[in-house]
Amino acid sequence: MIEVEGIGKSFGETRALAGVDMSVPAGTVQGLPGPNGAGKTTLVRILAALLAPGTGRARISGVDVQQDPDTVRSLIRLAGQYPAVDERHTGRENLVMAGRLCRLATKLAKARAGESPGSAARSESGGHAEKKA
Repeated sequence: MIEVEGIGKSFGETRALAGVDMSVPAGTVQGLPGPNGAGKTTLVRILAALLAPGTGRARISGVDVQQDPDTVRSLIRLAGQYPAVDERHTGRENLVMAGRLCRLATKLAKARAGESPGSAARSESGGHAEKKA
């Protein structure tokens, strides 16, 4: 579960986030739509314990991102919309690669990539179609 309460973040005079509240139940997939500059990446960086919020608090599976960032990082995995290695990879291929980077055996990484709720790993975000075998 992801819980966000009153998250705010400013960079100098620029307010990136102001009082963001949201709750995402465990086992679901949550998108963050919005225009460039809306604060999506800032929120993800806060949730991944890569950036401290200016105000508010966030928890991943009950673990506070500021109080226990190492545990938070052990609970999550991030895959970008535009992978740096090869933009032609599908969502599933990116999940397999992330699993391999976390030292999962190839067979296990492939199996885990197929477990995504709602088959989200079987399609590509960002308007890219999945490669057909």
